[in-house]
Amino acid sequence: MVQKLGALAGLNVILPPKACLDNYRTPSDRQKLLQWLQINQSKYDYSIISADNLLHGGLLAARMNTATPTEEDALLKHLQQLSPAKQQAIFSVIPRLLVSDQLLPDRWYQYQLMRYSQLADMVRITGSFALTQELRRTEAKIPAKVLDKYRSRYQQSDRFNLGLLQLATDDRQITFGQDDASPIGLPHASAVKIQSSIAAQKLQQQAQLTYGADEIASLLLTRYYLQQSSWQPKVYLHYTSPKAEGADMPYMAVCVGAALRNQLKLMGASEASTPDSADLICYVNCGNDDFRPSAKQAQELQQMLDKGYKVALIDSSANFEAEELMLPQLLANNVQINKLAAYAAWNTFSNSSGTALAQGLLFCGRLRQLQTAGADTERLAALYAANLNFTAERILEDYYYQKLVHPKLRQKLEAFGINPVELASEDKTKTEQYIQGKLSLQAYKLLHDNLGRTPFYQQNGHSYYLRDLSVGTKLPWARIFEVELQVWTDTGVKTK
Repeated sequence: MVQKLGALAGLNVILPPKACLDNYRTPSDRQKLLQWLQINQSKYDYSIISADNLLHGGLLAARMNTATPTEEDALLKHLQQLSPAKQQAIFSVIPRLLVSDQLLPDRWYQYQLMRYSQLADMVRITGSFALTQELRRTEAKIPAKVLDKYRSRYQQSDRFNLGLLQLATDDRQITFGQDDASPIGLPHASAVKIQSSIAAQKLQQQAQLTYGADEIASLLLTRYYLQQSSWQPKVYLHYTSPKAEGADMPYMAVCVGAALRNQLKLMGASEASTPDSADLICYVNCGNDDFRPSAKQAQELQQMLDKGYKVALIDSSANFEAEELMLPQLLANNVQINKLAAYAAWNTFSNSSGTALAQGLLFCGRLRQLQTAGADTERLAALYAANLNFTAERILEDYYYQKLVHPKLRQKLEAFGINPVELASEDKTKTEQYIQGKLSLQAYKLLHDNLGRTPFYQQNGHSYYLRDLSVGTKLPWARIFEVELQVWTDTGVKTK
């Protein structure tokens, strides 16, 4: 995804060989990955480096494995020795609240571990005697070995992250993320330690904390692009309901507004006070039990598009239900979603917002560059087409697959006694064929019901249309939680 976003902005993003990377529960080959980085890093202007991949072998592996202090120190030394003349962005993720969801017997004690984590943090903050007593009662319900493993994971993370902070310089920026978290808990305590250390060492310009994980590399890529472009864009935040800005979405450590402002600051963008003063409008939907979008919001968004605003839609759902999203309303009301600057509807809010903001700002920034350079209509149309391709991919994955296909697929597999997170080879093949059929049909309907009906770009008497939309799908791992998509589009032009 980061590579595709880079292409939108005219950046060539180089990835490590796939054979070196993790495969579900098989960690990355850390030694080969580090060797590849050491050889190639000096050839390029900027490096985005996942410390979790180099230390543990990936984000999933980081939840279950604890590196030794010797391994941590060795990695910190290697990172410090990377070419000092090149810019680097290194990120490390604080473990999530529920760490070992696949390990037995740990998973039997998930609720107690979560409660312990939250109580321990509340006792740290308040010193309450009553809460301390409840904490002790909760501890007694968890086997000592399981509890020690849980606590040691955060202790290890704190030790490594504070060591990583010592490497922060103007050319080696450090970012700390919070994987699936909550406002209170041991992850929050770790975040407070990091923030306090950043402030004490006056490293606010060299190190930052953000509230997510999967979107961090996209944000760092966008920051690099904006710095190289000497552009500080303004983003107007528009919410579909009055309560959305202060909403606490699932798996988030902070409310919606705080998460958005944090991501803007991390990228080097600022918040605009009015739509007319903004380079990008961030249209934020947070559907939940109390609010579901309607035709009113669909018409409002269409009016923004009619005015020529560049709009990035963050389409979030508290209960992970299609009915809480904006997209069904947009389709039902024939809103021209082919003119959106960006779209994302991941299950976690920060993942959605980071992806949509990155796409929207990279697209708007590249458009600005081309227009300044006097690019012809064909080149501008090609950029709009490439951006629409990425938007269509997000719609097919985030909405059609995750909200419509995935829940029914899980039920079907479980009805036949098939474990959705441990697919056998034959079951995986048949499941991929099922997904391919469903998403191919949805791509056809999306094209003919909406994306292809109106021009996605018009200039100098030329109207550019999407003529074809097809999708290729596979499961990257032997589970159905995520799907790997490739979207192909074909465009045509009508001349007056």
